[in-house]
Amino acid sequence: MPTKYSDAFKLEVVRNYYNSPLGVRSIALKFNLPSKNYINQWEKYLIKKGLLPPGSTKPNKTPGRTSETILRADDRTEREKRYEQKIRELKARIKYLESLKSLKPFVKKNDTSEN
Repeated sequence: MPTKYSDAFKLEVVRNYYNSPLGVRSIALKFNLPSKNYINQWEKYLIKKGLLPPGSTKPNKTPGRTSETILRADDRTEREKRYEQKIRELKARIKYLESLKSLKPFVKKNDTSEN
Protein backbone atom coordinates (compact mmCIF):
# COMPACT_ATOMS: atom_id res chain seq x y z
CA MET A 1 0.00 0.00 0.00
CA PRO A 2 1.57 3.31 -1.06
CA THR A 3 2.45 5.83 1.64
CA LYS A 4 1.17 9.39 1.34
CA TYR A 5 3.73 12.01 2.38
CA SER A 6 2.76 15.51 3.50
CA ASP A 7 4.04 18.59 1.71
CA ALA A 8 5.81 19.61 4.94
CA PHE A 9 7.71 16.30 5.03
CA LYS A 10 8.59 16.58 1.33
CA LEU A 11 9.87 20.12 1.89
CA GLU A 12 11.92 18.97 4.91
CA VAL A 13 13.52 16.17 2.88
CA VAL A 14 14.35 18.40 -0.10
CA ARG A 15 15.75 21.17 2.13
CA ASN A 16 17.81 18.59 4.01
CA TYR A 17 19.13 17.41 0.64
CA TYR A 18 20.02 20.99 -0.35
CA ASN A 19 21.82 21.69 2.93
CA SER A 20 23.70 18.40 3.21
CA PRO A 21 26.84 17.17 1.48
CA LEU A 22 25.03 13.85 0.99
CA GLY A 23 23.59 12.80 -2.34
CA VAL A 24 20.00 11.81 -3.09
CA ARG A 25 20.60 8.11 -2.39
CA SER A 26 21.99 8.82 1.07
CA ILE A 27 19.20 11.26 1.91
CA ALA A 28 16.63 8.70 0.74
CA LEU A 29 18.22 6.15 3.09
CA LYS A 30 18.31 8.67 5.92
CA PHE A 31 14.56 9.32 5.61
CA ASN A 32 13.70 5.65 4.86
CA LEU A 33 12.38 6.40 1.40
CA PRO A 34 12.03 3.48 -1.03
CA SER A 35 13.95 5.27 -3.79
CA LYS A 36 16.04 8.34 -4.58
CA ASN A 37 13.48 9.17 -7.26
CA TYR A 38 11.10 10.45 -4.59
CA ILE A 39 13.43 13.36 -3.83
CA ASN A 40 13.85 14.27 -7.50
CA GLN A 41 10.09 14.16 -8.09
CA TRP A 42 9.32 16.08 -4.89
CA GLU A 43 11.79 18.79 -5.86
CA LYS A 44 9.93 19.36 -9.16
CA TYR A 45 6.54 19.11 -7.44
CA LEU A 46 7.45 21.66 -4.73
CA ILE A 47 8.77 24.14 -7.31
CA LYS A 48 5.60 23.74 -9.38
CA LYS A 49 3.43 24.20 -6.27
CA GLY A 50 5.39 27.35 -5.30
CA LEU A 51 6.82 26.01 -2.06
CA LEU A 52 10.35 26.28 -3.49
CA PRO A 53 11.62 29.15 -5.65
CA PRO A 54 11.76 28.47 -9.41
CA GLY A 55 15.10 27.05 -10.49
CA SER A 56 15.87 25.65 -7.03
CA THR A 57 18.52 23.00 -6.99
CA LYS A 58 21.22 21.72 -4.69
CA PRO A 59 24.17 24.14 -4.75
CA ASN A 60 27.64 22.82 -5.52
CA LYS A 61 26.63 19.39 -6.68
CA THR A 62 29.71 17.21 -6.60
CA PRO A 63 30.27 14.06 -8.61
CA GLY A 64 30.85 10.79 -6.81
CA ARG A 65 30.40 9.84 -3.20
CA THR A 66 31.13 12.10 -0.28
CA SER A 67 33.35 11.12 2.60
CA GLU A 68 30.32 11.23 4.88
CA THR A 69 28.25 8.07 4.83
CA ILE A 70 25.18 6.88 6.61
CA LEU A 71 26.10 4.01 8.84
CA ARG A 72 23.71 1.08 8.83
CA ALA A 73 23.37 -1.24 11.78
CA ASP A 74 25.56 -4.30 11.40
CA ASP A 75 23.05 -7.07 11.92
CA ARG A 76 25.36 -9.89 10.85
CA THR A 77 25.98 -12.71 13.32
CA GLU A 78 29.48 -13.48 14.58
CA ARG A 79 29.43 -16.61 12.47
CA GLU A 80 28.64 -14.61 9.32
CA LYS A 81 31.44 -12.15 10.13
CA ARG A 82 33.93 -15.02 10.58
CA TYR A 83 32.84 -16.59 7.28
CA GLU A 84 33.20 -13.27 5.45
CA GLN A 85 36.70 -12.84 6.91
CA LYS A 86 37.62 -16.39 5.87
CA ILE A 87 36.29 -15.71 2.34
CA ARG A 88 38.46 -12.57 2.10
CA GLU A 89 41.50 -14.56 3.22
CA LEU A 90 40.83 -17.34 0.71
CA LYS A 91 40.35 -14.84 -2.11
CA ALA A 92 43.70 -13.27 -1.22
CA ARG A 93 45.37 -16.71 -1.28
CA ILE A 94 43.83 -17.52 -4.65
CA LYS A 95 45.03 -14.22 -6.06
CA TYR A 96 48.52 -14.90 -4.74
CA LEU A 97 48.62 -18.42 -6.18
CA GLU A 98 47.36 -17.17 -9.53
CA SER A 99 50.16 -14.60 -9.56
CA LEU A 100 52.65 -17.44 -9.03
CA LYS A 101 51.20 -19.31 -12.00
CA SER A 102 51.80 -16.29 -14.20
CA LEU A 103 55.51 -16.42 -13.23
CA LYS A 104 55.87 -20.08 -14.18
CA PRO A 105 57.33 -19.44 -17.68
CA PHE A 106 60.13 -17.38 -16.11
CA VAL A 107 61.19 -19.89 -13.46
CA LYS A 108 64.17 -22.13 -14.25
CA LYS A 109 63.57 -25.80 -13.74
CA ASN A 110 66.30 -27.83 -12.06
CA ASP A 111 67.03 -30.81 -14.24
CA THR A 112 67.58 -33.66 -11.77
CA SER A 113 67.40 -36.40 -14.42
CA GLU A 114 71.06 -35.86 -15.52
CA ASN A 115 73.46 -38.70 -14.59
